[in-house]
Formats: sequence, structure tokens, C-alpha cells
Amino acid sequence: MTNLAPPPPHDTPLPPALRGLLRPEAYPHTVESVRVLQTHMSWVILTGPFAYKIKRPVCFPFADFRDPEHRAHLCAEEIRLNRPFAPQLYLGVSPVRLHDGEATFSAEGPVIESAVRMRQFDRADELDALVAAAAVTGDEFSAFGTTLAATHQTLPRRDAQARWGDAPEVTHAIRRNYAECLAMAAPAASSVLLRSLRGPLGRLLHRCEPTLAARATEGRVRECHGDLHLSNLVRLEGRVTPFDALEFEPAFRWIDVADEVAFLCADLQGYRRPDLAAAFLAGYLDGSGDFGLLRVLDLYVAHRALVRAKIMAIRAVAATAAAQRTHWLERHADYLEVARQALEPRRPRLLLMHGLSGSGKTWLARQLSRQLPAVHLRSDLERKRLAGLAPLASAAAPPGAGLYAAEVDERTYARLAAGLRDALAGGHDAICDATFLARARRTAFRDIADEFGAPTLLLDCTAPDAELRRRLRDRKASGRDPSDADETVLDWQRSRDEPLRLEERIMAIEVDTRAADPLADALKGLGAARLRSGS
Repeated sequence: MTNLAPPPPHDTPLPPALRGLLRPEAYPHTVESVRVLQTHMSWVILTGPFAYKIKRPVCFPFADFRDPEHRAHLCAEEIRLNRPFAPQLYLGVSPVRLHDGEATFSAEGPVIESAVRMRQFDRADELDALVAAAAVTGDEFSAFGTTLAATHQTLPRRDAQARWGDAPEVTHAIRRNYAECLAMAAPAASSVLLRSLRGPLGRLLHRCEPTLAARATEGRVRECHGDLHLSNLVRLEGRVTPFDALEFEPAFRWIDVADEVAFLCADLQGYRRPDLAAAFLAGYLDGSGDFGLLRVLDLYVAHRALVRAKIMAIRAVAATAAAQRTHWLERHADYLEVARQALEPRRPRLLLMHGLSGSGKTWLARQLSRQLPAVHLRSDLERKRLAGLAPLASAAAPPGAGLYAAEVDERTYARLAAGLRDALAGGHDAICDATFLARARRTAFRDIADEFGAPTLLLDCTAPDAELRRRLRDRKASGRDPSDADETVLDWQRSRDEPLRLEERIMAIEVDTRAADPLADALKGLGAARLRSGS
């Protein structure tokens, strides 16, 4: 089995002008030992409490670091760009000075270099290592998705005159990346697979161009992190935290937020954890409500998977040991498979949750969304979002009044319907999570699915009345759920419940949520339904 974790960065000497930084006395704080790691663009000096990142004077087609003034500017940019994501990590720019012929941070003298000063963290807490060791949960990624959505809302929007994120610019970047990846595909099998992707990639680009243009106009292009993959995430104080935002090329970070989300989704899929990708995406959609990104997500996932495949090929070429070369070529193949799957046409499904409040619909929908995976559209969240309320804000009102009045219901279900169209148009299975007690609403959503040629299945969640009431009391007491339903609402729902007709029961999967494993029961029913339909 392939070892998914990358080899650790290798220790390296500093150039002569900077070797004074290997001395503990070169620092204005206590240092017991100094270790230097080298990346293709930087030296990272580890001192214990702090890390100092110095940009190497290298020149690549995408970045030229040979000018020391430009390196100093990029250090300042790195602080600015990372502060929204990890203010606790990025402390400032420290000048490297020359004192008594030695490089130092602790004394006066002429400035000879600049360094980004950061709080040091343990390499074992980086997310590539944690995911490879199966030491991170879906809930952590879901929480990070919600946090990232909030951070994106604070980031600058693209200036109206700028072209970053325009459909022609995106198309050009994706086609260029494909060509570069093809040029790097040394193994014959990789080359054959990549050539087979040219047609599907071109067709998806063409289909997505109107959506790309619309999203740029809507303000979805922002100054993002730009390099959001697992090696640039760390668990800090129990939270997934991004670092190392991309500072050297503005075009690489002024991107559609969908591109940013897709990068991490592609990387998680490359690590063979589609469940974590689904959890992250669900958290982001819960936090942002940006279901429109689903129309272009697969395009960006394919693009970012090819970016990672290209990087793996570059590392394979540079590897000096046969084992390392084999590792990077295997990872190269993993990401090519992610791109292939993203470009493969899919027939999506609609899963309609059905049942009274407290019947376990949302719990089951959340679990299914990660296992299948599928997009989870939840009425309780969208109702609060439409009202400008936080998910856990109370909007309790008598049944049929306030935030639960008929006209608000209409807007809420219209919001779910719009999200459903976005998901199905992007080829994603969708779970619509509401009571769906009214037959007309069930029919309306089934009609939407029919527009996309998507089969509909009903997940009919049941539990005894006493259990429903107990769950509602417990949920209300916890204060950790967006639903405002209580026992009064439950009684009101019973008086308006329109039972499933025969033609609906044919497509229904009944799930007793008090069973030993209701998730397994639901998955078994969905599998049987897929076999019956031949899809």
C-alpha cells in the first residue's frame, strides 16, 4: 500500500552569509538548538519557540526572488496575507543584520536579509501527517470549512477593473496547467491517461464558462489563501489552521472561492479520504450558503488535482533515491485518478428526507452526506440564513407564525430548490433535509430532479412518539442545534402530515432511527435502489 505521508523536509546548511544564524546567541530569545530545513523556495530555521523563514534567492518561471528588496517586500506580504487565517502564528518581519562579521537577529548592524518570524509548531501536527495517520476527524474538517467560509467573507474582493478570475483567465490557466502536467508525465501510463482527459476537460470548461463569468461579477473572486492543501494546514489549539498563504504571485491568490475550496477537496481525495472532503465541503456550504460553487466545483477539483499531480512529477524527477522517486510517482498517479473521477460524467440522485421533527432526519442526512458523498441542504439553516440570523439563534414562534409563517416557508423551500438545482447541475447527489410533510412540496422537488434526469428517493425516518418528544426536549436543552421545533410544533405537524401515496412509497426507504445502525440500514436501502434502477 502506498505511504501517503510525504517524506520530511531535509536538513540543509545555510549559505556562508547566513551561517551566523546557526549560533544560539544570534537570537533575542533562549535557543537550545538550531535546525534548518530547506524547501524549493525558502530556508526555515527552527529554534524551539520560534521559526524564521528566509526566502532563497531563486528564480523560477513563476517566481523571481533574486532581488533582496523584493524578498523583504514578500516577507511583509506573507505576514499581511496570513494574518486573516492564522494571526496567532505570524508575528512579523525580522531583519537579519550583520554584526562583527556574523549574521544575527539579536544585535544592531546593517540589514542583509529579511525573515518571516512565526511561532514554531510540531511537524506531527500538520494535516498531511495527521490525515495519513487517520488521526483527524470529519467534524474537525467540517468546523474548518465553516471557519473558512467566515474568513472568506472578510477578504478583499477583486477590483472591478482587474481581470483575475474572469472566465477567459481561468480557462487559460487551466489549459496551461494541463499542458504543463502533460509535459511532466514521464511514465507512459500517466501520459495516456492525461491525453484521455483533454476532451472531458475541454467540454467541462465550455459548460462552466457562463457560471465562471457570473461568479466573477457576483464578487466571488477574492484575495484568498491561494495554496490551500494539507501540507499548509496545521492543528493548533484543537483547530485546523491554514498557514503559508501564497504571497509571490497575485494571480495565484486572486481566485474564486470555489477554486480555494476545490484545492483542499482535491488534496483530501488524493489522500483517499473523500469522506473528509465531503465533511469540509459541507461545513463550508453551511457557513457560506454558496451552493452556486457546486456548478464549477468538479472543474476546479480536476484543475487542482492536476496541479498536485504536476508537483508530484517534479518531485519524482528531483528525487535522488529510488524509494523517494517511487513514492512521488505513486502520489502522481493518485492525483491523476482524482482528476479523472472529477471529469467523469455522473448521474446525480435526489434524496428527500421525510419525517416529523425529532425523527432523526438531520443526523441521518449528515452521516449520509459524508458516506455517499452528497450535498446536504438543510431547511433549518437556510431559514435562519434568509432571516440574517446565526444558525443557533433562537427564532421560536407559535406554529405557522414568525419565522415559521407560510410565506417564510415558501422562501425557505425556494432557497432549498435553488441549492438543489446548483447541486444537480454540477453532477452532485443532493440530500434535501426538511419535514416534507406536504405532498405538493415533495412533488415539486421530484419535478426538479426530473429536469436533470436525476432519480428521487425518499428516506422516511420514523421513531415512536415518546422517542420523538424525548429527542426534542434534549435538543432544546442542549442549545446546539439550529432547529427551534418543540413538542407543540410536533403536534402541529401531525395535524398537517400528508401520508405518502403508493407511488411515493415505491421510491421510499423506511428507516427506523431507533434501530441498532440506522445509517447502515439507509445505505443498504440506497444500494438496493441503485441496483433496481441500474444506475
